[in-house]
Amino acid sequence: MTADPTAPSGTTAATSTTSAPTETSASPSTTTAPSTAATDGPATDKVAYTSIKAVIKDPDLGHTITAVRLARHLKWPSGQPVGAEQFEIVGVRVTAAAGSRYSASIDPSMFSLIAADPKQTVTPTSEFTSRWNAAPLKSAKRSATTSGWVFFKINRGTTSALRLAFNRPAYAVKTTDKSIPAKTFSVVLTK
Repeated sequence: MTADPTAPSGTTAATSTTSAPTETSASPSTTTAPSTAATDGPATDKVAYTSIKAVIKDPDLGHTITAVRLARHLKWPSGQPVGAEQFEIVGVRVTAAAGSRYSASIDPSMFSLIAADPKQTVTPTSEFTSRWNAAPLKSAKRSATTSGWVFFKINRGTTSALRLAFNRPAYAVKTTDKSIPAKTFSVVLTK
């Protein structure tokens, strides 16, 4: 299954800390794409793509993050029956526009996926970055914009209510005495 082969490729990782979530809004519309890829997962799971526009804004750093597509039930690589039985692969296509005021990047590892039932907060995985011809999200440096996919492994049977969180780490501004505390911003992807 092809999942946006026109996106830029590459990945970068970073560490982050979190605090209480801040909410933003989203507007979803659903489409389903059948997949013929081999899988060891349950045969009843069909790949489902949802076009969305879920925006997170970080007013302190000037970052804007927009989730534009959600992929549920992505097919597991063959030969991984245990993972396929236990987990579902979820992909979120993100456009990350870093602010221009500070030297603070947006890194793929700063995201997490929050599910309501069963309750779980999942960090991204780079395990599937070469699958589905999907270009992974790469870091957006100061004043730059990047687009790509972020993948998560959630518990199989997770309900449709999902949120994307941006976990901003704390920053100390070197040229002033200002510090920017760690904060988590989140937005509803699906209800």
